[in-house]
Amino acid sequence: MNYRFISKLMAVKAGCMFVACSLPVSATTVETTDTPSSGNNDLALGQEVFTSTCLSCHGEGDYGAPRLGNASDWEERLLQNRDTLVRHAIDGHGEMPPKGGFSNLSDSDVAAAVAYVVERSKRIMTDLKQKRSKNRCHPINNPTACSDKEMEDVMTLHMLWLLVGGPGK
Repeated sequence: MNYRFISKLMAVKAGCMFVACSLPVSATTVETTDTPSSGNNDLALGQEVFTSTCLSCHGEGDYGAPRLGNASDWEERLLQNRDTLVRHAIDGHGEMPPKGGFSNLSDSDVAAAVAYVVERSKRIMTDLKQKRSKNRCHPINNPTACSDKEMEDVMTLHMLWLLVGGPGK
């Protein structure tokens, strides 16, 4: 083990921590658009705005509005840049009027509501993907999800592979 290298590495880390701790908080904070608390978007405010105003259409899908909790309604929208989604929500898009018809909402209120819906939809999509993978048949990783026919097919292929002598023979 190279103790000299480790001691130098520890000294560098300590120096970085000292510099980071001596900087103002805003200089050490890194914000990205993919974090739940991105930018000025407060998810608690977003939830409040969405449930008190936007849910009137997005709850049942009125006027073609994507429904909250329905991942397939939001899937295509999640591929768009969040700034585009915010702009659509503020300016109106398709059958949705500007700010969903609630002109008293500030732009930041609308942006917070969009952030809330995006984060919630991403969680729903992730949960669905995990659920699908748990329900997918895999003879080793998830054999209980396999039907008898699927297990028989796998065993037959495995026996053929053994008889032939493996790949490439």
